[in-house]
Amino acid sequence: MKSTMKRTAALLLLSTLTLLPGCSKKTDSAKPGSAVEPSSSSTPRRYELQSGIVTYEPMVLMGIKSVTTLYFDDYGRREARESVTDSNIMGMKSHEKKVDITDGDFMISYEAEKIVNGKDETSKVATKTDLRKFKEMAMKMGAEIGEQMKKDFDYREEGSEVIAGVTGTKYSVSLNREQKDQRVYGVLYKKIALKTQMGAITVKAATIEENVAVPATKFEVPTGYTIKEVDLEKEMAGPRGSGNE
Repeated sequence: MKSTMKRTAALLLLSTLTLLPGCSKKTDSAKPGSAVEPSSSSTPRRYELQSGIVTYEPMVLMGIKSVTTLYFDDYGRREARESVTDSNIMGMKSHEKKVDITDGDFMISYEAEKIVNGKDETSKVATKTDLRKFKEMAMKMGAEIGEQMKKDFDYREEGSEVIAGVTGTKYSVSLNREQKDQRVYGVLYKKIALKTQMGAITVKAATIEENVAVPATKFEVPTGYTIKEVDLEKEMAGPRGSGNE
């Protein structure tokens, strides 16, 4: 459960960062038929493409290989992020596929596959998180202190860079006010993160398909799963005073 919460929090942070440079206030009608919750027509666009599929280059860290694919529709109001991880460490071989679906005010995360040493250990429980509190916070930050945050983190536009055959805007920020030479670099294309570089770690898009038909099943939880509602704020805070990590 804790790993799921951390992954959800990381995705929320990414959402916040992409909202800060300038939230779009366009409110096109969302497409019906969501498996999580219908996207609200009042929800701002996340991206400047109606739909797309972004496949990122494989990452290999300490013997663990991971490949991520982003599917989105309705200008990012509905998106699914699939992460496939393969590892073989000290005789333990595992294959995992995790999916995070964001639709309107909710995120659902679940294991699509988990095979450990040939044994199927896939959990059939999906966690559902209400994002409204965090989205309101992100919108408020973007509207009220976005420019101040750019100053605090020494936000710089660094020109352009071609990634996956398209030209995006390169930028950098400093996560340490006292050491502004230690920077995180990124490339945005139509508000889609195509590259993020932090030290020796780089996440980079290999391909991007623009305005393509994305199967509705990408935004649906498979049959046979139990959906459990969780309070992300409480889960991240954890038990106080218990000494548990």
